[in-house]
Amino acid sequence: MSTPFISIIVPCYNVEKYIDTSLGSIMEQSYGNWECIAVNDGSTDQTEDRVKEWLARDVRFKLLSQKNKGPSDARNAGLEKKTGDCVLFFDADDLLAPDCLQQFVNLYQVEVDVVIGRHGRVSSQSSGEVKEEKQFPVTERILSYQDFIALALRNPFGAMVWNNLYSSSFIDTHKLRFKSGIFHEDELWFFETMHLAKKIVFSSKVSYFYNVGNQNSITKNFGLKNLQDYLKVLEHIYDAYYRPENNKATQKIVGTYIIQHQITFSGVFFRYLKKNKVGYKNEGLTLLKKHFNTYAVDNFSSIDTKKSKQFQLFVEYGKEDPEIAFKLMRNTDKNNVLKFFENLYLKFIADLN
Repeated sequence: MSTPFISIIVPCYNVEKYIDTSLGSIMEQSYGNWECIAVNDGSTDQTEDRVKEWLARDVRFKLLSQKNKGPSDARNAGLEKKTGDCVLFFDADDLLAPDCLQQFVNLYQVEVDVVIGRHGRVSSQSSGEVKEEKQFPVTERILSYQDFIALALRNPFGAMVWNNLYSSSFIDTHKLRFKSGIFHEDELWFFETMHLAKKIVFSSKVSYFYNVGNQNSITKNFGLKNLQDYLKVLEHIYDAYYRPENNKATQKIVGTYIIQHQITFSGVFFRYLKKNKVGYKNEGLTLLKKHFNTYAVDNFSSIDTKKSKQFQLFVEYGKEDPEIAFKLMRNTDKNNVLKFFENLYLKFIADLN
C-alpha cells in the first residue's frame, strides 16, 4: 500500500498552551493522506475552541468531545471513530517532525503490524536541542514472527504508545483498547501489541519530539495510585496471558517480563521513598507484598547472568519483605544494573492527570 490513510488520534486535556503548535506540526506534514481526530477530554480551558479553529482551516481535522475520563478513554474514543488504514497516537504537547508520516509510510507494508519510530527528547515544544534516544538494534527491516517481548527484554526500547504506526486491521483483529481509568496505560498497550504482533519494523530516524518540559516527572510525583496502577497492569498480564498460556516457552517469556517489571516498578517506588518523605510507605509495602504473593511467577528465565541472582533474591525474599529484597538486589552488582530499568521509567513515564 503506497499511500495508506492514517488516522492520527490526539487526546487533549487543558493543552491550550500547546495545541496550536502540535496541530500545526500535523498540518505541515509532507505526507498528506491523513485525518486528525482530536479528542477533547473535558478540558476546562480554551482547548476545544482552539481545536475548532483548526477544523475551520482544514477538513482533515475532526473533534470529539467527552467528559473528563482520562487519556485511555480519549484514545479509545478516537479508535472508535478512526477510518484510516493505520493509526498514529500523538500527545498534544509534543511535536511531529515534518516528515514523520512519510518516514512511517516508507517503512509500512500491508502485512506489517507496527512500525516503531525513534524520538528525541526536548525540554520544550520544539525540535531544537534534541537529545536523541538510543538506536534500535535492527532498523528498517521487517522482523517477522519473533517473540517481540523477548526482544524488548534483551534490548529495551520503551513502552511508548505515541510515535508508532499501527495497522488498523491489527488493532481491530485483536480488539485492542486501552484499559480505562488507570495511569500508565501505555505499559499494558505496549505489552499487548508486542505480544500479539507478527511483523514489526524499527525506524532509524527521529520522527517525534517528546516534550519533557510539560511532564510532571515521576521522580517528583509518584503517588500510591501510580503504584496501584502499575501493579494492575501486571495483574492483567498475569491473568490474561501468563496463567492461561499452555506453551511453556511462551509462558516463560511472559513470566520473565512480569518479574522484571515487578522488580522495576517496586524499585521506582523505593527510590521515590528514599528521596521524598511521604505518608504511604506502609500502604505501598502492603500492596507489594499482597501482589507478589498473589501473582507469583514460577516460570521465567534470568535473561542474563547479572539478572539471575537478582531474580533469585526477588523470588526468595520479595513475598516476605519487598523492601529487603530490593536492597539485596541492589547490592548484587557494583554497577547497579537495576538502575537501567528504573531510569527507563523514571525518564519516560509521567503521571497523567
